[in-house]
Amino acid sequence: MSKRTYLATCLLPFMLFGCSSLGLQATADSAREVLPEQDGWAAAEGPVTGGALALEENVFTVSSRKAFVDALSQAGDEPKIIQIKGTINLSSDDDGQELTEEDYRVAPYNFEDYKNAYSPAVWNIKPLIKGRPNRNLDGPLEEARQASADAQKAQIVIHVPSNTTLIGLGDDATIEKGMLLLGDNVENVIIRNIAFEDAFDYFPAWDPGDSFKLDASYPGCQDTYVDASHGPQMCRGGRWNAEYDLISINGAKRIWIDHCTFSDGDRPDSMFPPVYPFPQNEITQKVQHHDGLIDITNQADLITISNSYFHDHDKAMLIGNSDKKTADTGHLRVTLHDNYFNNVGQRMPRVRYGQVHSYNNYFVGNAQGAGNGRNAYEAHLDSLANKPQHNVLRQALGAGKHSAIYSEANVFEIANGNASHAAGNMKGDVFFDTGSMFNGEMIDLLDAANAASGKPMSPDVGWKPELYGVNPAKPASDVVEYVKANAGAGKL
Repeated sequence: MSKRTYLATCLLPFMLFGCSSLGLQATADSAREVLPEQDGWAAAEGPVTGGALALEENVFTVSSRKAFVDALSQAGDEPKIIQIKGTINLSSDDDGQELTEEDYRVAPYNFEDYKNAYSPAVWNIKPLIKGRPNRNLDGPLEEARQASADAQKAQIVIHVPSNTTLIGLGDDATIEKGMLLLGDNVENVIIRNIAFEDAFDYFPAWDPGDSFKLDASYPGCQDTYVDASHGPQMCRGGRWNAEYDLISINGAKRIWIDHCTFSDGDRPDSMFPPVYPFPQNEITQKVQHHDGLIDITNQADLITISNSYFHDHDKAMLIGNSDKKTADTGHLRVTLHDNYFNNVGQRMPRVRYGQVHSYNNYFVGNAQGAGNGRNAYEAHLDSLANKPQHNVLRQALGAGKHSAIYSEANVFEIANGNASHAAGNMKGDVFFDTGSMFNGEMIDLLDAANAASGKPMSPDVGWKPELYGVNPAKPASDVVEYVKANAGAGKL
């Protein structure tokens, strides 16, 4: 592990902020740059400086998991700058050897036995609980799966403390095969110029009740088991769920993520198709080894995500993870600007409770493949016949319960889609848009989305953004060129 010293031109947080407002960098080096004044919700309650005031002994350059963890531990909550050089594999031991499924697996777990033990043909024939199969799996295979998952989690989840700047050196800095966790009581963190890839869960859990529905359009679907062709096992539903996001902001506040790239790397979930026969073989029932790219939950607050590239993934970003978490009210304030979402299926983001400002973002996807038909059964068959090779775009901006999304001058290019794929009603009441472009045309996005979905939302979100940083929002006509040139790691 090496250390480098940088001279700060401003020695106090408020002076750093002042320098920024004068159009000067905090130092001659981007490692000590701070969030520009008024740049989104992260700037609402004072400067976000990360590790800009780090002393010489708290400036590190790391290229391994061990060095990374040691640097975080050594500095604690003191201001620190950790420069990422090359690729850091979070699923590796102290000697740098990669750890895989066999290193974490606890007997008697193995995927084939687990899959067979909890298959709908076996598990779902039991009496339903509140209209669903029992979601609390038990038995030695589930216990072993959980123990295996705990072993992996202990290795690949890295806690990032307050007053931290993580910044990639050059154009190839990568953190892979693990998750950064910014937990409760963490604040003032800057993450820039890093590609995050492949937070791969070796031990995803099968949830037989997830999205389960007693749907009479499916032949043989009924609430009581009769025989192999009649019973709950013939109903749609059940999902594989992974645990790890690339970055989890779980209660933290005053966070700036900028010029980063997020993806599943070279192990996308499309490599792991459904393993159960019809009707548990919808494309959404693939074996999911990746959760979100960035999830923001549990009263996390004051976050700006800018100039970043999200690609080739299904569920990108959750802001608020439960309709029942009323404690999130007044929190989850997030700004997203100048980001690029390409071949992402949904949640760009999906919002509950939060006030979210989304402006000058570029969304590219294809809605073909979700399935068409007079009912769910016919849509299921149609989707299987289409065999989409892309992540089916279901909704870009998802308005969930008590959310207040303010969309401004975004650009949506959604093949085979309509405006409700750009602005999806996910139990939301309100949504506002101004100046956005959909498939090459300037439209009233909310009116068009309401008409397409049949689930109208009001434009009365109850707030108006004021935090735009140095520059105001660009017109939608300027967004694509700017975002393609600037979004992602290696473009700082």
